[in-house]
Amino acid sequence: MSSPALFVRVAVLLAVLALAFSEDLYQVLGVSKGASTKEIKAAYKKLAREWHPDKNKDPEATDRFTKINEAYETLSDEKRRRDYDNFGYTTAQEQNKPRHPGGFGGGGGFPFDDFFGPGFGFGGFEFNGFGSRQATSIIDKHLTTLRNFETKLQPESHKKPCFVYAFGNFCFNCMRMEHIIEKFIEELENVGLCVATVHVHRNPDLASHLRIHNIPGLLGVVNGRVTHMKIEYISLQHLRDFVRQLFPKTTLKRLKDTEADTFLNNWRNNLVTAIVFSPRSEPSARFLAPAFFHRDRIAFAYVCTSVDDGLELMKRFNVNKRRETLLMFNEDTSSPLATISMQQLSHSTMEDVITSNRFLSLPRLSSQSVFDELCPKEPKLKRRKLCVALVTNKIEEHDVHREKFRQFAMSISLKLNPDRVRFVYLFEEVQQKVIQALTKGNSTRTTKVLEVAIIWHQDDRRVSYEFLEQGWSLDDDGLAVSRAALQKRLTELLETDHLLPYRAIMPDFYNEHALSLLTRMYYKIYDWGDRIWFFLAGYHPTTYIMTFMAIGMLASMSFIIKKMAEAEEADVRRQMRSARKPPRPPSSTPDNQTIHLYELRDVTFNNLVKEADTGLTIIVLVDEDSKDKLLRKFAEIMQPYSRYSALTFGFMRLEYYIAWYQHLLETSLSNKVTLNSINIRNCIGTVLALNGYRKYYYIYHPRRAQKWICSQSRSVGQAMGFMDSDSDSDTEAHREAENDDVLFVNELLSGLPIWMDRVFDGSVRKVRLDYWPEM
Repeated sequence: MSSPALFVRVAVLLAVLALAFSEDLYQVLGVSKGASTKEIKAAYKKLAREWHPDKNKDPEATDRFTKINEAYETLSDEKRRRDYDNFGYTTAQEQNKPRHPGGFGGGGGFPFDDFFGPGFGFGGFEFNGFGSRQATSIIDKHLTTLRNFETKLQPESHKKPCFVYAFGNFCFNCMRMEHIIEKFIEELENVGLCVATVHVHRNPDLASHLRIHNIPGLLGVVNGRVTHMKIEYISLQHLRDFVRQLFPKTTLKRLKDTEADTFLNNWRNNLVTAIVFSPRSEPSARFLAPAFFHRDRIAFAYVCTSVDDGLELMKRFNVNKRRETLLMFNEDTSSPLATISMQQLSHSTMEDVITSNRFLSLPRLSSQSVFDELCPKEPKLKRRKLCVALVTNKIEEHDVHREKFRQFAMSISLKLNPDRVRFVYLFEEVQQKVIQALTKGNSTRTTKVLEVAIIWHQDDRRVSYEFLEQGWSLDDDGLAVSRAALQKRLTELLETDHLLPYRAIMPDFYNEHALSLLTRMYYKIYDWGDRIWFFLAGYHPTTYIMTFMAIGMLASMSFIIKKMAEAEEADVRRQMRSARKPPRPPSSTPDNQTIHLYELRDVTFNNLVKEADTGLTIIVLVDEDSKDKLLRKFAEIMQPYSRYSALTFGFMRLEYYIAWYQHLLETSLSNKVTLNSINIRNCIGTVLALNGYRKYYYIYHPRRAQKWICSQSRSVGQAMGFMDSDSDSDTEAHREAENDDVLFVNELLSGLPIWMDRVFDGSVRKVRLDYWPEM
C-alpha cells in the first residue's frame, strides 16, 4: 500500500475515534442541533453561572466549565460550527487540525497544497493575483481600500490595532511567505485584532498613503499611526513579536508584589483593575488586545507565574501558576470581583468576563462617554433607565459619604432592576457646567446634606431630572431617612409612570482623563518627527550625499550670483550718481519775495547751462558800468516769473566773456559767418534764454545789438531773428539814431516783458546748437 493511501486511512480512523469518544457539544449545552445562535448563547450563560469554579465547589466543576466554554466557542462561530457538524472538529482540536483547504472534499484530507506548494510549479504558482488562488483566500477576504482604511480601520486603531499585509503582482517573496501570513492572520482573528491586506497594484492610492515602497510589506496601525516592519527574516514568532511591540508599553503593566496594593487602588481613578496571570515570560496578544481596548475603563497588569516577583500575590488570591488566570477587582480589593482560570484563556471568554465587570460599584461620571454608557438614552417612559448621581466635592471628608452611598447602591441592587438603575457620583467643582444646567429643584438646604440627582437620559441632549427632597444626610441619624426616601422614590419611578418634574439641556461632561495641551502637542510633534524620520530613512545614504552636495552647490552659486548682482548694482548706482545732473539752483527765496541772480562764468557754466536739467536759464549781458542799473531793472522785470522752478536767472559780464558770446553766435550759424569787431556797448542789455538740456536758446536784442548785427550781414540778422521788432516805437528808433553814442540803460530792457510773453506762447524763434561752446 502506498504511503499517501496509508496516510488517508489513518487520518479517517483517527477522526472516527475522536468522534466516537468525544462528548457531543450540543448535549453539553443542552440544545438541539438546529438551535439558533441566540439560544446557544442563552444556554451558555446559564451553564457558565452554574458551573463557574468560584460558585460551584464540585470537584469536576473546573473541567465541566472548560467543556462548556469549548462548546460555546465552537458552536457560536458559524465556520467552526459547520466544521464540527461536518468533521467533528472542536476548538480544543484546532491546534492539531491540518489546514489544507484544497484536499479531498475540501475538509483536510491529503495535503496537496503543501506537497505542490510554492517552488514546485503547480498549485503554488499563483503570482499573487494572476495565479490560481481562490477568491475565498483569507488574504483576499481582508482586502481593503483607501476609503475603508480612512473611515474605519484607522479610527478604530485607537481601540483595536490593525495588522496590514501589502502584496502585489509577480511578487515571488510574497508567494513564499503567503502560507505564514495566512496562519498569522488566523491567529490575529482569534485574539480579536484587526487585519487588512493591500494589493498595491489595485489600490495604488492606499499604498501611497501608507508609504509602501517595497513588497511584501508588513505594517501595524495603532492610535492612527502607521509602523513598518523591517523584513529580514519572516517567521510566526517574528510576526508575533512585531504585533506585540505595536502596543504602548503601558498597556499591560508588569506587576510585582511590592506594587500590588498601589495598583489595586486604581479604583480611586475611576478604573476597574484586572490582573492576568500566565506562565509565559511575555504577555500574549490575547491579553494585550483586551487591555488596549478597555484601557479607558480598566487598568490591566500582568504577572508571570514562572518567576518569583508575584508569589505573594498568587498565594494571596490562590492562583494556580500552571494555568492562565484573570482576576478583576472593584472598590473591594480584598477579594476579586470575577475570577476565571483555564489552561488557555480564550479571547471570547475574557471579553465576556471583562465586559460584564467593566464598571465599579459606584463609578464616577468623569467624561461624556462614561455618562452615555452608564446612563444610556431611552426615550420611552416604560423602559426608561435612571441614573442616581451623588454630587460630592473632591475632598477626603466626602470619601466616607461616597462609601456609604456605595454600600447603599450594592444593597439595593438586589431589590431594584440593576439594568434600569445605575448609581454614580460626580465632583461638583470639576463638572460645574453640568451642575449649573441642573439648577431647578435644587433648593437651599437648612441642614448639611449632599445633593442626589435622579436623571433620565431621554435623547442626545435632553434629560429629565429631580433632586431628592431630603438629600443625602451627612449625619448618621438622618442617613436612614435619606436611604428610605431614595429607595421609595426609585421604586415609584420604576413601577409607575410618574414623570420627573424638571427638564434640561445637558452640556458635555468635562473629560477628566483627557491629556493636557502640552502633552497633546508633544505627541503631535513626536508623530510628525516620526513621519519625517521614516521618510528620510527610506532613502539610500548616497541620496543624502548627493542632495547635500546639490544644496551646497546651489547655495554657493546663489551666494556668488548675489555678490555679482550687488557689485553690478553698486556700479550702476555709482554711474548714475556721476551722470546725474545737479539740481537747478532756486530762482527765488521760498517766500518769492527776493529773486536770485547768478553770475554765468566758467565755474558756473556747467551747473547753469551745460548740465542743467530741462528748463531755461535767463541771462542778461552787462558790463562793469551798466551792471548795477541793468541788474536792478532785470530783477524787477523777472520778479513775476521767479515762482517757476524751471527758470533760473543770472547775468554775464561781457568784458570777460565777449569771446564766448561771439563763439555762441558763430556756432548758431554753423560757423558760416565770422563776426568781427564786436563792440561790448552794442551787446549790453541782450538777454539769452538758454535751454542747456535740449541745446537751444532764445535771444532778446536791444536796438543797438540788432543794428550792429544787421550791419554785419542782413542774412545774419534774419537767421538770428533780429528782423523781429520788440518795440514798435518810432520815437525810440529816432532817438537811438540821433544819439548813437549815448547808452540809455533804462530803455534797454523796455521790450523784455513782451519778449518773455512771446517766449512762453512759442512765437519767438529758437536758435538750435549742435553743442555748447566752452567758456
